[in-house]
Amino acid sequence: MQSALFNLGFRPFFLLGAAFAVVAMALWIGPLFPTAVIWHAHEMIYGFTAAVIAGFLLTAVRNWTGVMTLHGAPLAALAALWLAARLLALFPDTLIWAAKLDGLFLLFLSAAIFWPVYRVRQWRQWGVLACLAFLLGGQILFLLGATGILPGGRDTGIRVGLFAALGLIFIIGARVIPFFTERGVGHPVTIKRYPWIDRWIMALFTLFAALAIFAPGNIVTRLLALMLAALHLVRLSGWYDSGIWRKPLLWVLHLAYLWLILGWVLFALAPRSLAIHAWAAGGLGGMVIGMICRVSLGHTGRDIHRPPRGVAILFALVFAAAMLRTALPWLLPQYTLFWYRLAGLAWIGAFSGFLWWYAPMLWQPRADGKPD
Repeated sequence: MQSALFNLGFRPFFLLGAAFAVVAMALWIGPLFPTAVIWHAHEMIYGFTAAVIAGFLLTAVRNWTGVMTLHGAPLAALAALWLAARLLALFPDTLIWAAKLDGLFLLFLSAAIFWPVYRVRQWRQWGVLACLAFLLGGQILFLLGATGILPGGRDTGIRVGLFAALGLIFIIGARVIPFFTERGVGHPVTIKRYPWIDRWIMALFTLFAALAIFAPGNIVTRLLALMLAALHLVRLSGWYDSGIWRKPLLWVLHLAYLWLILGWVLFALAPRSLAIHAWAAGGLGGMVIGMICRVSLGHTGRDIHRPPRGVAILFALVFAAAMLRTALPWLLPQYTLFWYRLAGLAWIGAFSGFLWWYAPMLWQPRADGKPD
């Protein structure tokens, strides 16, 4: 059977991203723990998250614009560039080269996303393009810090990358969660949308991100975090319908968004590391595994209403990892290192399960015989 791995962006990058989620976390809770904090933070944002972003956008932009995105040899080359950076990042002597390759990867990815948008003049995608630009900018800051040109550049670059990824999640989540809920609960549902909230969320988020990067302890930053928590909660409540609890591919997205809201609250009231992992493990992790499970089904010609039976377990493991990394270290700090490692094992279990069920779908042709 001929491989379909490089037919469309989601195939190689979802596969690589999930595999790297397992390998990177195994290294972090194993031989690298707890001495490689910067490596762990960088690789989860610019390695794992960037791969999933690449797979999603190269697929979604083709649908949004009607213009074919990277496929075949160019897609394979982009995936190879990402993989080379991951391998080089494992060794201190080649870390600078890894950072340079990550910058090239994000530059080529941004160009591959910009070109179809430009061809059809679909400028409503400016938010997506801006988030990609900030992700690239964050990687440049990290590189400048790693080379000693910009003191503090590594930490700043990681914070910029995190908020760029969060911004993209908020933009995409606002599009897909209400749409998927309307189409997926199995009965008529009225979704409440508040355009004024959407406008305020992005404006306040931009201001919050700037302050959180350069003045994270500022009282204004904490107040903005609470305001954003309230606005996002109102937004999410408008998307809610009780029918989501019968559909794992729906409730995972709603719960992931709730974890993002919790991150705002924790940023205002608790140590910032807890907020970061509420966003990263519960919010980004939940949205990622929910979206890659759904997109992989739909774009390989399978029924999105009939996911693998154990998929809910994968989602529960991701949220368990978030709970073990945030709540339990706060409540029982004497066992903090144990909670960290247990959270890592739950994360590994979730993405290993994804690979078990979904990897064959990603490299095989579509089940319905249609072209990608």
